[in-house]
Amino acid sequence: MATRRTVLLSLLLPLAELTRSGSAAASGEVIAVIVNKANPSAVLDRDELRPIFQTTRKVWPSGEEAFPINLPEDSPLRNDFDHVTLGLDPERVARYWVDRKVRGGARPPVRVSTSAAVLKAVASKPGAVGYVRLGEVNNTIKVVAKISDGKLSAP
Repeated sequence: MATRRTVLLSLLLPLAELTRSGSAAASGEVIAVIVNKANPSAVLDRDELRPIFQTTRKVWPSGEEAFPINLPEDSPLRNDFDHVTLGLDPERVARYWVDRKVRGGARPPVRVSTSAAVLKAVASKPGAVGYVRLGEVNNTIKVVAKISDGKLSAP
């Protein structure tokens, strides 16, 4: 009986930790993927966002330099964004960037500490792209995608 209880606890503890750390998706929040108003893109899908946030695509179709902006690694919003757009959990994202650094690849996206900083950066730089909670969106930027219930969709 003790063995079964130990096995059950070993399976449930990581789940409890995941729930405790929080997730934007778990709370029903919608994430807005945002770009500068000057960006001609109206909708971005996963195939367009992934290479920009992995910094393997450096320019927009318009020729403007792509400038992806991330929240900190421990942000539930960042974790949900990475899961949906990159298909990676936080540990695998970290390994990806270590591998890129070792191989002399491009640097990761710029990281800012708050959603307010994402909004300010995206509004001020024509090639910028980032993400915030939908409720934080204002008229200084443009929404090009939404993430809800683990799925990316048009705005």
